[in-house]
Amino acid sequence: MNKLGAGIIVGVAIAVAIIAAIVLSNSNVSSPANLQSSETPKFKVAASFFPLYEFAKNVGGDKAQVYSFLPIGSEPHEWEPSIQEIEGLKGTKLFIYNGAGMEAYISKFMESGEFANMTFVKATDGITLLKADSAEDDKEILTQGGMDPHVWNDPIYAEQEVINIKNAMKKADPANAQYYEDNADAYITKLSALDNSIKTGLSHCKKDTFVSFHNAFNYFTNRYGVHDVWITGIAPEADVPPQDIQKVIQIAKDKDVKVIFSEDLVDPRLANTLASEVGAKVLVLSPLEGINETEQQEGKTYLDKWHENLKNLRVALECQ
Repeated sequence: MNKLGAGIIVGVAIAVAIIAAIVLSNSNVSSPANLQSSETPKFKVAASFFPLYEFAKNVGGDKAQVYSFLPIGSEPHEWEPSIQEIEGLKGTKLFIYNGAGMEAYISKFMESGEFANMTFVKATDGITLLKADSAEDDKEILTQGGMDPHVWNDPIYAEQEVINIKNAMKKADPANAQYYEDNADAYITKLSALDNSIKTGLSHCKKDTFVSFHNAFNYFTNRYGVHDVWITGIAPEADVPPQDIQKVIQIAKDKDVKVIFSEDLVDPRLANTLASEVGAKVLVLSPLEGINETEQQEGKTYLDKWHENLKNLRVALECQ
């Protein structure tokens, strides 16, 4: 091809590009950037860990950008955020936390003055908390001080947490108040159905005692009339004295326990050792404090995990 022919082709290409740009700019078709800028921006909501993330996500729907402050796969007890994770809070309008000592860092956040434009929402407001050591006699293996934060494992108390989150979102974004009200009502209906499933599922069982890994089920056992012997205390990674391990083993033998529960985010070796001593098998009973990367990819929800828990509890309690 001679130079004249090549020049003509280049000139035509440039002319076509210019015409296309003019047509695009005058058309009703928006580029992704234009679409993003034309949409009403979602307000940013941080939830301190998995169950609160689930509740907030269901209430916020497509009007709120909800994210979990706790990294996927982390265990929330005594977890402290990094500088980068704290920096990531910039622009967040609501920070939803459980309270009752669950988030050790929260008081520092609230007192620092660095988050003046962020509203802190305590999800346990209005819930009567149990003292961490106010369990049944067969649970008082370890002594814990303070309050028990694990209210989310009682679906009825989870409903109150949803209501608190809904009220905060309505106040933060009053233009969409009815939207948050409707979403909360829909999710509370699902929590009520979970409550009914647990009542039905545990209504005809040969046993009434199970061994959990850490003391996360007091609200649950109070609601449903079963008994929990826990291996560690309020925090699952706490050291357990040998004499307390022996007490767990003795109670498990006395109650003819055939299942020792481990957890999804902690080392299972202690549960395996106890199961070997008792002659029991190991299953997972999640305290629903977090999920791993595989569960995140699968879209595993709070409701999904509680139905898995119920299935394993029915095995442990030999339910019909």
